[in-house]
Amino acid sequence: MAVLRTISAALVLVLVISTTSIEATEQQCDAEQADGLCSAARRDSGVTRYESFDDIPADIVERGQLKELGSHRDPDAEVDVLPYMISPEDFYEHYVVRHRPVVIKNVAKHWPASRLWTDEYLKETYGDIRMNMETRNDDKWNIPPSRKVGSFVDAYQKSNIYMVDELPPLMRKDVVMPLCLRCDEIAQKFFVSYFWMSNGGTASKLHIDTDENLLTVIHGNKDIVLISPKYSRDVYADEARMLGVSEVNVSAVDLHKFPRIANVRYLTAHLKAGDALYLPQMWWHYVYSGKGRQQAIAMWWKSIPFQKGFAMRSASTSRLRTEAEKAQDNRTTSLARWLEEYIWWIEDIRPDADARPKCENQIKLMADYPFETDKEQWREELTQGRAVTDDPTVDMEEANRCYFDMKNMESPCYFPACTGGDPEGAGGEKSMAEGEEGDEEVVDMKCVRFILDYCENYEDRGCVIELPQHLNKKSNDEMEQLEAMKKLTAKKMLLARKEGLENKNPV
Repeated sequence: MAVLRTISAALVLVLVISTTSIEATEQQCDAEQADGLCSAARRDSGVTRYESFDDIPADIVERGQLKELGSHRDPDAEVDVLPYMISPEDFYEHYVVRHRPVVIKNVAKHWPASRLWTDEYLKETYGDIRMNMETRNDDKWNIPPSRKVGSFVDAYQKSNIYMVDELPPLMRKDVVMPLCLRCDEIAQKFFVSYFWMSNGGTASKLHIDTDENLLTVIHGNKDIVLISPKYSRDVYADEARMLGVSEVNVSAVDLHKFPRIANVRYLTAHLKAGDALYLPQMWWHYVYSGKGRQQAIAMWWKSIPFQKGFAMRSASTSRLRTEAEKAQDNRTTSLARWLEEYIWWIEDIRPDADARPKCENQIKLMADYPFETDKEQWREELTQGRAVTDDPTVDMEEANRCYFDMKNMESPCYFPACTGGDPEGAGGEKSMAEGEEGDEEVVDMKCVRFILDYCENYEDRGCVIELPQHLNKKSNDEMEQLEAMKKLTAKKMLLARKEGLENKNPV
């Protein structure tokens, strides 16, 4: 991981490196489309790009071919490092709103978990809890069976597996809620927390998370490469077997197979025991855990620009795309395209005065906050018998909001398979919970297909917000199924037109 330690935090703390040509192109783009939705391809028009192996200069090939990701060039910078914890107001205003990564030192140094979570303690206290496992090389296609914590502790030092699963509710009493997250406005958006444990030497795939993430190391150390969503096409986001997980081998990048990697600029971060990294949603990253015993916790929370206090609060306004626009850019099913558009939009919109939250609540532990879970056996314990809709900390109106143009009656806001409830002004459309026919997976695919068709015809801010969420982690089979659904719909429409003509002009 030598490339990850190239630049010291004491030397460089700059996050954004801009050239004159890039700035000029951005100004032109902003003048043409003031709403912030601007093609990333147009923005990069002033930068030399490599599309094939033969385009890549010899020195970049020599540095990067079959080397670790990032070897082809020096990092733009190391992520900002704060030597101390900051308030949730400052964290939110200066980092979360701006999608700006940051390392905060010694976050978990005094957590009970830092002192208590020895192998012996975990086995004795939490040994009967069953947890999910993964392989050291993060093989998403060959997942090992789950194990009890006690069984894992006995085997992990000499095995090819590591433990990664939701942090069990019982273990949350050993974790102090980081000060930067102790805020009502942020806590309402909490989604889930995860716990990692291994004997080190593990490397993740290059991937994205669609939620905000505070990754905290309890024991061990980690090196992270972070890549802006602007480079989604260059990391071959659309060529992956599972969208959101790049096929590029981060340990030995093959520039013959993936020449566009040579275009990628990146940041690095190094975490020691106790340190935390804020990892913005949609950013590509891969994590390497050093040698020896490793433990880390990730806290993910939902974050959508409307919820961040941006100036653009009003309902999304759609615009019918012209045939010329559709012909010029037919990548409506492209995850890379929507990730690129997403980050340009974030950077184009400036936060207003309301971006700073009030955060009036006091110190609390993770156990005091509502976390969702997919595990039935934990649901009763987490909710204590209450329905989610009864929880006063959950903003149900916000959770059920439709981010597409609600003035457009053809938008997904009014398509039953997509509505999680009766949206404002929808006039009683059926939701899935109210009796939509078919199982949940079928209904989800119908919704995704409808959104793709809608976004092919309309320019709507909801496409930027929703498509990265819906396309992430879709397999090749699922993408083929979506394409087949489109062809089937087109065939039905053709038959309907033919039948209509025959009825109109009988022989």
